[in-house]
Amino acid sequence: MLQKRQLVYLGSSQKDSRKLPDEVQELFAYALEVALKGGQHEDAKPLTGFHGRSVIEVVGDYRGDTYREVYTVRFEEVIYVLHIFQKKSKKGIATPKEDIELIKQRLKWAEALYKEQYGKKKSKK
Repeated sequence: MLQKRQLVYLGSSQKDSRKLPDEVQELFAYALEVALKGGQHEDAKPLTGFHGRSVIEVVGDYRGDTYREVYTVRFEEVIYVLHIFQKKSKKGIATPKEDIELIKQRLKWAEALYKEQYGKKKSKK
């Protein structure tokens, strides 16, 4: 039987998820459930600028607003939710710079936590 990964929310991610509209919460929760089982939700895609397929974003729209969930599947035993937020910028589809910086910081934090807990650098690329 396939062992399910552990799910860890970093920073304010879990608290932020509770503020989302119910429909978006359900989408994000289901996308994480699929990822925990080793799959990828149809709305999940690699986040641009993170070189590879290990940092994933899911975009949810609700009543004209856009929400994003970003997590990493880089590690074999655990998925870290890095950031959940409402995209407020009206300048195209790019993720705002401050959100990218927060995601980078939390990815480094996830790597340190993983190394501390599992004694390894990375399990997957």
